[in-house]
Amino acid sequence: MEKSATTKTLSYLYRIVEAGEKGYAGSAANVNNQGLKLLLISHAQQRAKFGSEILAEIERLGANAKLRSSYRGILHRGRINIFAALAIGTEDKERIILNEIMIGEAVALRAYESARKKRLPAEIHDLIERHYEEVHRSVEQISLLRGKNGKRLIIQLFNSDKNTDAALDELENAGFHVESSQRMVFHNSHELKRDKRTIILETSASGAVGGALWGALIGSMAGLGADQGGNLVQTLSPGVHIWILVALAGILAGGIIGAALGYAIGLGVSQEDTYQFDRSFEREQIILLALLNNQQSSDARQILAQVNFDAKSLSREIPT
Repeated sequence: MEKSATTKTLSYLYRIVEAGEKGYAGSAANVNNQGLKLLLISHAQQRAKFGSEILAEIERLGANAKLRSSYRGILHRGRINIFAALAIGTEDKERIILNEIMIGEAVALRAYESARKKRLPAEIHDLIERHYEEVHRSVEQISLLRGKNGKRLIIQLFNSDKNTDAALDELENAGFHVESSQRMVFHNSHELKRDKRTIILETSASGAVGGALWGALIGSMAGLGADQGGNLVQTLSPGVHIWILVALAGILAGGIIGAALGYAIGLGVSQEDTYQFDRSFEREQIILLALLNNQQSSDARQILAQVNFDAKSLSREIPT
């Protein structure tokens, strides 16, 4: 495969993994469960690492990559912030966020599957193959967090192995069957593209586009009704219908309202994320992932959360 074609493939993959990094970081900003927050951040860090490796290959080829952000990715991340803000309840919010993540991951899988089929230098093909396998594992994990084949992965953050063991014992004593469990220690290893300004701008842009679309629809319907009345058509230039002007006014008004709503939501998300993210590094470091029957997941989540709350309350009472 020619160097230019290889560079084009790598540049496209870079845009995909950069969008994934920002998408995971933005999704993490919207969840309150600190275990899920740090897990999503770990996936964002994974994509940041992918991006660094891809850039290194592009530079090794002596090429100049055309690195630009995806407009669809920007709007998608903004939409996640808006949908999450409008969700009712923690579980409903997490469900929306995980569903949106899967939309982005489907794009990533297709991009890597396409790249795997191309004739690339052996070292680049090996890199892409490794990335693909890790993306596939991430997709499987997100699928289980959503619920798959009657099973669901639940997640909670604890500050010690002792408290993690106590949580698993509590589940067993309550009659829950934990099919498997995994412990992860979070490492803040990569600086992420998750600044406040980006969150606010992306949410404002998504709100403006969504508002403009709704404004166009409502304006068109209102304009057609006015045009059919025939009262105002004569006052306009020949060939110009009132519904066009009303539709344009609807687009403008909807865009302004949507942008303002998006700005307010983005500002709130960025402020809350800063608080929650800082809290996650006080003491809590062990992420517990437990696979259970889907029907038991809500009750199990409450038990893990209570064990964690009791452990934190006890740690505050005992001087260190």
